[in-house]
Amino acid sequence: MARPRSFDPDEALDLARDVFWQKGFQGASLDDITAATGLNKPSLYAAFGDKNALFLKVLDRYHARIVANAERILKEGPAARDAIERWLTSFVPFCSGIKGSRGCLSVNTAADGAADQKAVRKRIERFNRKLEQLLSNRLRADRAQFSEAFDPDAAAHAIMAIYLGLMVLAKDVPDAARVRATLNQAKKLLD
Repeated sequence: MARPRSFDPDEALDLARDVFWQKGFQGASLDDITAATGLNKPSLYAAFGDKNALFLKVLDRYHARIVANAERILKEGPAARDAIERWLTSFVPFCSGIKGSRGCLSVNTAADGAADQKAVRKRIERFNRKLEQLLSNRLRADRAQFSEAFDPDAAAHAIMAIYLGLMVLAKDVPDAARVRATLNQAKKLLD
């Protein structure tokens, strides 16, 4: 009979996520991950598989949290413009100042070469498409709030490009005022 796990798998995934976030997929070693999680290699392998499988679980969990938050915020309120402005404003702390200096795990992964792996690339593409689709769906649902020339899909794509760009620039530790100024320009897409 197998022994029951004596650790919290979600906590272990979060600790491994922090290692990957800090060092990147390529730079994170199993020794780094075992030191951070307190798990030995056999326990780590038994629970999550090899480094690649562990990273995919970490990335899926990270993406799920961001998508759930976006879904929640974008469903709130009667106006698409207000909901999208709240969503944009909600990620200011994650792309500015010291807290935001580590950037986005998904963007960092794409930049550090891990996206060369097909499974990782597919997950990142699916995540980006999901966020863009949430934006587009909300804009289309409230289409009457915008001018006749307004293109919900193009606006959603532009907002995603700004979101991803801010997450790349987060490594430069911009101040929150500068990020808010950028977002104020992005909000003009919703006029």
